[in-house]
Amino acid sequence: MKPVFSLLLVMIFARSYAQNIGINATGATPHASAMLDVSSTTKGFLAPRMTTAQRTAITSPAIGLMVYDTDTNNFWFFNGVSWTQVSTGSATNYWSANGNDIFNNNSGNVGIGTNTPSEKLTVKAIGNGITHTDGTIKLTTYLGSDAAGDPAGGWLGTASNHPLYFYANGGAPRMSVLTNGNVGIGTTNPISKLSVQTPTNSFGLTHTDGTVTLETYISTGQGWIGTGSNHPLTFFTNGLQQMTITANGNVGIGTGSPANKLQIGALGTSGFNGNDIALGNGTNATGLFQSNSILQVASTTDIAFLTRSNGTGLGNLGINTATPTNQLQIGSVGSTGFNGNNLAVGNGTNATGFAQSNSFLQVASSTNIVFLPQANNGGGRVGINTSTPRAPLDVIDYVAIPNSNYDYLNYGSSLNDIQRCSPCTANVSIRAESAVYAAEFDANSDARIKNVTGMTNSEKDLETINSLRITDYTMKDKVKYGNKPFKKVIAQEVEKVYPQVISTHTDFIPNVYQLTHKVEKTADGYLLTFIKKHNLTRDAKKLKLLSKESKAMEIVDVENIPSDYQVLVKGTNITDEQLFVYGEEVDDFHTVDYEGLTTLNISATQELSKQLKAQQAAIEAQNIKITQLMATIILLKDKRPVAKRHKADKGMAKN
Repeated sequence: MKPVFSLLLVMIFARSYAQNIGINATGATPHASAMLDVSSTTKGFLAPRMTTAQRTAITSPAIGLMVYDTDTNNFWFFNGVSWTQVSTGSATNYWSANGNDIFNNNSGNVGIGTNTPSEKLTVKAIGNGITHTDGTIKLTTYLGSDAAGDPAGGWLGTASNHPLYFYANGGAPRMSVLTNGNVGIGTTNPISKLSVQTPTNSFGLTHTDGTVTLETYISTGQGWIGTGSNHPLTFFTNGLQQMTITANGNVGIGTGSPANKLQIGALGTSGFNGNDIALGNGTNATGLFQSNSILQVASTTDIAFLTRSNGTGLGNLGINTATPTNQLQIGSVGSTGFNGNNLAVGNGTNATGFAQSNSFLQVASSTNIVFLPQANNGGGRVGINTSTPRAPLDVIDYVAIPNSNYDYLNYGSSLNDIQRCSPCTANVSIRAESAVYAAEFDANSDARIKNVTGMTNSEKDLETINSLRITDYTMKDKVKYGNKPFKKVIAQEVEKVYPQVISTHTDFIPNVYQLTHKVEKTADGYLLTFIKKHNLTRDAKKLKLLSKESKAMEIVDVENIPSDYQVLVKGTNITDEQLFVYGEEVDDFHTVDYEGLTTLNISATQELSKQLKAQQAAIEAQNIKITQLMATIILLKDKRPVAKRHKADKGMAKN
């Protein structure tokens, strides 16, 4: 009766709760989602047990029908098509356990998030997919784009703040990706976006198409990049070839086929091949070649150096110096102050500067200047305006100095008519400010170049010499001459007596010869103010002055003379607070032809000699007459009487 009674209770209970049934020992209500809710803490659910033959003999099994197969010792369920094993591991490749491990030996693919896996393991997910972590370091896969706006794609890396390493053969990391984005190959500490570390004397990066090979190489103390095959190395930008190194070592910039060791641009048909350096624009070219004795610079055009790109004169070029203070400087000029020249040459202590102004080339040196033509081996000559000097110094051409007084041959009247020219222009080849010292002075005096009109009047020349006054004086230019005494003639005085030896020309006189008190820049130039009177004449046109900055005399134009203490001069770049003003330019600067004076002196000396000879002859004639008179007197005395002679002799003796 107990089983029948129990079944009756179950049926009553089931009916009480309509469509779902609960089987339990507590009388708990079955779960609303289950048709049959079996619960127990001491007993299990026992499914129908049958052999494989019995299972497969079930007619029209329902989908989800489950039985326990006693032949396979596993649960089986019907999926609507076939029986499927719920297995802990079998030959049909489902997940199986092996101790603490789990594995799948299914011959098909495994899908996670997909029922159509295309690979042995296919994970279908947007965002993170596979994750490997130890709780701190996280290695993960990712599909899509991240919040930073990076492009969509497949991602593999660390999701934690740790580097990503790639390795092979279970060894050390072969490639590293740091959290800052640096990638290292052969190093776990890349210091740049891509760092490749290899042993010394080994290759690093290689790019090849099977024939051409581009490589990097590290040797002891050197880094190499180039081709490992017999091909040129080319550098390009914007898809265009910019620089090429050929297989024979020639370097080309702007050309892919350099014919010189370094070639910039195309040479065209210039023929400048085989140089050390060549520059070309496709039509013309310049080549530089170093031999054992010279550096050859050859060009199909003119050669110009333009520093700072446009030749404004602001750029300096240095040879053997990294800090040139001159436009072209060879060596160091030390503390000589030779700065701002066009060319300067120095040895670190002394220097020489070359500066070109609008009117002259200035050569200044902190030492003596010596010319050694032909290396001072004898026969060396210096020519001015001549390429074939006939003497150690040969000056060809002359400078026309106006307002000079000299004689000339007047072809306008009778032939050989010597006339006076005042003023005229003197043609001067050499001029010296002070004395010219030489063992001998030779002047042109060949009779074949002269038309002799007669002999000089030596008596008149003696009168002229006697009219000249010799003067003691010192020079006003104390800086140049100091207090050295001179004993010479004054040109203005000589002009009054013997104007033939006086010439006048343009030069500067030291009538100012003082420092300025102030230098003020104005709209019209620079106003110079002095403590003492400047002594300038009212028609002064030019001044010679010394600038501390240039350390050379300069010539400026006079704009105006406001007072005896001020003068306004033109200028564009005067920066000194004080200037030394030498004086003004005059057009009647007097010079003396001392050769003419010497000749005059010779004529006067000859006249004196003639006069002395005449006087000597007269004296000798007078002496003869005196001797004759004395003889006559003695003779007359001998003819007197004896008494008278004695008396006369006594008187003469007494006297």
